[in-house]
Amino acid sequence: MTRPGTEPAPSPTGLRGRIHGIRRELSVPLYRNTYALMLNTAVNSAFGLLYWVVAARTYPDVEVGRGNALTSLMLLVSVLTQLNFGQALIRFLPKAGTASPRLILLSYAVSSGLGILGASGVAVYCHLFRAEGDPLHMSGPFGLWFVASVVIWSLFNLQDAALTGLRESLWIPLENGIYGIVKLILLVAVAQTAVSDGVFTSWTLPVVALIIPVTLLLFRRLLPRHVAATRADQEPVARRTLARYMAGDYAGQVFNQMSSTFLPVLIVGLMGPEEGAYFLPAQTVFTAMNLLTMGITSSLVAEAARDPAHAHRYARAVLRRIALTVLPASVVIALVAPWLLQLYGTQYRENATLLLQLLMISVFPRVVVSLYMTMTRLENRTAPLAWIQLVQSVLLIAGVVVLHGPLGLDSVGWATLVIEIVLALAVGPVVVRWLRGQRDPRSLPEPTRS
Repeated sequence: MTRPGTEPAPSPTGLRGRIHGIRRELSVPLYRNTYALMLNTAVNSAFGLLYWVVAARTYPDVEVGRGNALTSLMLLVSVLTQLNFGQALIRFLPKAGTASPRLILLSYAVSSGLGILGASGVAVYCHLFRAEGDPLHMSGPFGLWFVASVVIWSLFNLQDAALTGLRESLWIPLENGIYGIVKLILLVAVAQTAVSDGVFTSWTLPVVALIIPVTLLLFRRLLPRHVAATRADQEPVARRTLARYMAGDYAGQVFNQMSSTFLPVLIVGLMGPEEGAYFLPAQTVFTAMNLLTMGITSSLVAEAARDPAHAHRYARAVLRRIALTVLPASVVIALVAPWLLQLYGTQYRENATLLLQLLMISVFPRVVVSLYMTMTRLENRTAPLAWIQLVQSVLLIAGVVVLHGPLGLDSVGWATLVIEIVLALAVGPVVVRWLRGQRDPRSLPEPTRS
């Protein structure tokens, strides 16, 4: 019998109960960082959409087209020259201990060096081999700014990865929210001046202002605290392990870029520019959903890397959150697809509704594949990850080439759905065993609070 005065306090009800539940949920680092990365995806998607709407209403079509092309080129060069160091930071920073600053500085140095080389090559090509009237032609001064922008953008992305690896993801939506606001203000302000390439300038210039304060926050406050907390349990990564991990991860990134950047070009070549236009909204929404899942699984990698024995319990907790957020959102988008596409015009609704619905359905099996890729990252086995993304890219391109005749633009949706289902069936048993803890049979507690 419980003695008077020792009964457990009743849980709050009503509004206080909901607030208490939210605070309790956010007290778990895994959930806190998961929601922060989800919020960051929403912030980036919203500001990205608003940015191009304002650009279209502020600048001539030619200027918007050139700005979009140059920005896309800058992002592509940055991605390819980072060697996917960001994923390595998320994987190995959690237990790097005193080696954490060196690991981050190594990522900065390698990415900056490769960024300078890659961007310089692109700038020289665009200056020498593109006529002055070409949208991709770069003058000498602009070429220098393009090179600097690639390096700064790489550091900007690596900082976000470092914050994720340090379990400090709450700073990321704040940082990107400020960036989105400043970018919009500059977009309008530059249009009132004689500065050329206002779209590209407004996209890249705010990053310069954010790099310095985030760097100071990272190295003066967050890293010392992380080193002190993990010093007793540190496991600095060996160079061979890091190189092997990054090789497979980078190969997968290249294969992924191969399909994502080439697919719109392929659609225009096979079906015409109108179909390419109809594809854009569906691709944008599908990419946002994938980024949302990636943000959640990145939080899982950062947390489970600190405590590998608990990985399958963390994975189950993350899967529940995906089931409560990403998957219902996919269903809602699939249901409202006709009305969503109507915002772009009747032709978009008539030609891309089924495509968008098929892509949203494919999010379900893709979650299984994403969990498998997360598991391989935690086990430092990135070769399977590279093979999966190679298969996805090759089969998607082949499927569109074969099916576009009878199915038109919907061939992209059917090919994506079939590929994701086949891959999910192939890796599903392994993922199920992992979630059940059969790859690590020890009895483990729930994620702890801090």
